[in-house]
Amino acid sequence: MKIKVLYFSSIKDKLKKSADYFELQENSTVKDLIKSIEKKYPEISENIKNIMVAVNEEYADKERKLEEGDVVALIPPVSGG
Repeated sequence: MKIKVLYFSSIKDKLKKSADYFELQENSTVKDLIKSIEKKYPEISENIKNIMVAVNEEYADKERKLEEGDVVALIPPVSGG
């Protein structure tokens, strides 16, 4: 199944892109998607450790099952001053 991933903040800056697509097996979870992202982009593994995840614009935990066409947003913690 094909999943669209949206990148924000530090992840977007490191990858120099705001979106990507991943092919996953049926019954994959958010956690499986994150593993695939880390495998493809090991340079952002630190950025992904404490992210918030939204699936189709609703916050989701890492055990949530994904479906064909889902849009997953990876939102890293933001610090301000």
